[in-house]
Amino acid sequence: MTGKEDLYILLDVRRTASVNEIKRAFRRLARRYHPDINPGDHQAEDLFKRITEAYEVLSDPSKRQFYDVNGFYSDGVLDEPHVDSNWKFSFKGFDFSRSSNSQFGDIFSHLFDRSSTKRDPERGEDLEYQVSVNFDESMRGLNTRITVIRNKECGVCRGSGRSPGSREFACRTCGGSGKTTRMKGHLQFAVTCSECGGTGKYFQSCDECRGEGRIHGSETLEVPLPAGVTTGSRIRIAGKGNAGRFGGPSGDLYVVVNASPHPFFSRMGDNIHCSAPITVTEAALGTKVEVPTIDGSALVRIPPGTQTGQRFRLRGKGAPSLVHPGLRGDQYVEVRVVVPKIADERSKEILRELAKLNPENPRKGFYGT
Repeated sequence: MTGKEDLYILLDVRRTASVNEIKRAFRRLARRYHPDINPGDHQAEDLFKRITEAYEVLSDPSKRQFYDVNGFYSDGVLDEPHVDSNWKFSFKGFDFSRSSNSQFGDIFSHLFDRSSTKRDPERGEDLEYQVSVNFDESMRGLNTRITVIRNKECGVCRGSGRSPGSREFACRTCGGSGKTTRMKGHLQFAVTCSECGGTGKYFQSCDECRGEGRIHGSETLEVPLPAGVTTGSRIRIAGKGNAGRFGGPSGDLYVVVNASPHPFFSRMGDNIHCSAPITVTEAALGTKVEVPTIDGSALVRIPPGTQTGQRFRLRGKGAPSLVHPGLRGDQYVEVRVVVPKIADERSKEILRELAKLNPENPRKGFYGT
């Protein structure tokens, strides 16, 4: 691992963060960018590898100490025979006062200023918000107001992270080149300057956001939910995720819908299903029955000889389609023949007479015999 990017910024932790804070930050980011959570997303896979490498360095005290002093870490560098166990540089005996007579005051003064290195803009994280609606609301759509806790663009520096009116200065560590020289064994090589992140510049950071370009806060939004949403529907609100760091673009907000079930209707895709009870007489002679739809009542024609379980379709009476705006699914009505309880002798005689007039065995051939 080299000094191409700041590992603390990559894990979104302070440089004074404890090991437990680093672990928590890594677990939070790993859950978001793990390849199993983002199949086929090569950008997320690459970020997951980088945060894993950053965690391996910052969670190990020896590696972290080497990284903090040198601004980089390479696998095996601590095992090299030329690396002394006391490699940490000592400033003992040096005068860091701001006196004009100080030999080293000018060299190291920028390390103690409230300044910030110029970082590359980073896109903000996407956010997710759960919203619940009832069945009727999911069918007709609605505008709902939600309050989101998010990182917003800093109003003082307008997202730049720079104190208003401050100027850029050349990094004194690398002289503005963005590179410093390191030794590994007998080899000398250039690495990205750990002080300026390779930009060669630094500036006075914003007091409000401490140089990040964003602050934590809440925002109330009006979100239009289109007709036809269902449980699991995701509505994307562009640019309403977390604001980016160092002037980067904001992420997106995804509103995830949870639609409550209906006591009578059930939904499968864009089609709506329901059942309708009919009498034996209606099933035998045929009739027209009134059934509810999401638009009101509709008549369904029941032909003579209808059996329990038969389904009838009402075209265009289903849910509005999100895939094909302007179109709707169908409604399917399943018939249930309700057999009456016969208590009086007269009704029993009529049924016996009916059986004689219509001698039929519904089980004949049903079992393959």
